[in-house]
Amino acid sequence: MSDEATITTEAPHAATGLPYAAETLRTERLLLRPLNSGDLENGHEFERLKDVARYLYWEVHDHDESAEHLRKRIAMNRLAADGDGIVYAVELPDPEGGHSRVIGHVSLFLKKAEWAKFEMGWVFHPAVHGRGYATEATTRLLELCFDTLGGHRVFAQLDARNEASARLCEIIGMRQEALLRQTEIFKGEWSDTAVYAILEQDFRAGR
Repeated sequence: MSDEATITTEAPHAATGLPYAAETLRTERLLLRPLNSGDLENGHEFERLKDVARYLYWEVHDHDESAEHLRKRIAMNRLAADGDGIVYAVELPDPEGGHSRVIGHVSLFLKKAEWAKFEMGWVFHPAVHGRGYATEATTRLLELCFDTLGGHRVFAQLDARNEASARLCEIIGMRQEALLRQTEIFKGEWSDTAVYAILEQDFRAGR
């Protein structure tokens, strides 16, 4: 009998939970819900900050740009065909029953339904960094991918200089699979892209 470890992988399968219409997701402290027109002011609070836009594909937004950005993202609320996406508002409810606050957005894109492959992204207000909210929200998004949508692989692509997002990837169980050196000109300079991913079997093993 061989001493070599037996490597088991799941049989290939397509995404099984499609089409999927966005609905509210809950965590211990947060609500993840589809965006609505009332999210403009909270969203503009962090979209206008240079530190937030530094590693994102859009520049700092003025109020009108935030409104247009929100309008486009509200329409992203269903996964059915390759290229579809959903953007969730990450809402921090007031434990005293007062006004809730949107502290960030998380997004999920269906990249290849046949291969059950998804991409995720996130942006959070700097004022809430270090409190575990991003970990809580993105972990819930992984649960949606693997438990509801039948995902096989979820990945994230980020500027290699974005240390905070790289740490978040590692915390939620993603592994860095690639470092694409000077793969694009980003905001006027060459940029390296780091690719992080997690497979369904890794997600199950880490629970």
